[in-house]
Amino acid sequence: MNWGKGLAISLIAFAAMMAAFGIASARRTESLVTDEYYAEELRFQQRIDAQGRAHALSAPVEFIPERGRLRIQFPAELAGKTITGELQMLRPNDPRADRKLSLKANEAGAFVSDPLDLWPGRYDASLEWQCDGVTYHSAEKLVVQ
Repeated sequence: MNWGKGLAISLIAFAAMMAAFGIASARRTESLVTDEYYAEELRFQQRIDAQGRAHALSAPVEFIPERGRLRIQFPAELAGKTITGELQMLRPNDPRADRKLSLKANEAGAFVSDPLDLWPGRYDASLEWQCDGVTYHSAEKLVVQ
């Protein structure tokens, strides 16, 4: 084999590899974390302020996965107060597994969800909640077994 054939084989192999990568990337569906990313970006400063209020509490909000359910425990200083909010469970690699639910905490400052059909893997939990007219925001990465 001379150097010309080797060069031609190398170029053909490189072109085939690039075509394979192009086809593979066209078939793969990648989505944004949320379809409403522009509206979410506009609310970013409000979210930072709400996170600051949540960090100023005596303890962080706890997200506890329990046998297909999710238990959310609010700080003890908020027990007995009306706590409402909205929880988004976003799965970064597959938006079909995203979940969104409204919540209302009980008198003990806890919320236990109905059974969720969560797929094993990582979720980004984003909780925006209100107590006494003040908005808070908490976020955590959860791994469902």
